[in-house]
Amino acid sequence: MSVTNVETKVKTLFTGITIVLLGLALTGCSGEPTEADLKKALQAEMDRANELAQTMLGNEAGAAVATTIHTLDKLKCKQSEVDGKQEYRCKVEMDITYPPAKRQKRQASIRMVKEDNGWMIVKSF
Repeated sequence: MSVTNVETKVKTLFTGITIVLLGLALTGCSGEPTEADLKKALQAEMDRANELAQTMLGNEAGAAVATTIHTLDKLKCKQSEVDGKQEYRCKVEMDITYPPAKRQKRQASIRMVKEDNGWMIVKSF
């Protein structure tokens, strides 16, 4: 095998490795929140609200008005930038018990940003 063939094969190998690594790096940076990420972030918000209700109303009354997310389905997410920060506006459908209403399915839009400790809700409506 000639030196030129070896050099060509080494260049091809390094080019392939570079493309793979670049692809992995870009995938990690640009990924939108998963359905599990959305549910985890929304559940954390609901848990805080439920704890506040129990603190203000007492354990029994607070439990009676607690919000419960039974299921959450991600419908779509759209990437945007607000104040120089990447965020996603995600539309979801939830099966939720939200007193005083009974259990129901409803759609909501949630703004999400990725922080050092994971996905956080910016605003839901």
